[in-house]
Amino acid sequence: MYNFSRLTIELNEPEEGVAPTDSRFRPDQRLMEQGDWDEANAEKERLEAKQRAKRRAWEDSMPEGQSKPYGII
Repeated sequence: MYNFSRLTIELNEPEEGVAPTDSRFRPDQRLMEQGDWDEANAEKERLEAKQRAKRRAWEDSMPEGQSKPYGII
């Protein structure tokens, strides 16, 4: 398939014993691999919006005047 070796094709296959944060668990990644590009893009946008909202909430919870880690302005 696409002139990839068997190893290359199987690199992104799910396997047991990996961290729950492993990128192979990303739903947008799975949708893209299945060829559902529009749905994958919509899912990626949804996940990114969720991450941005979580970060904003975290930043807003910082006490006034406290420096924010990692150079967040």
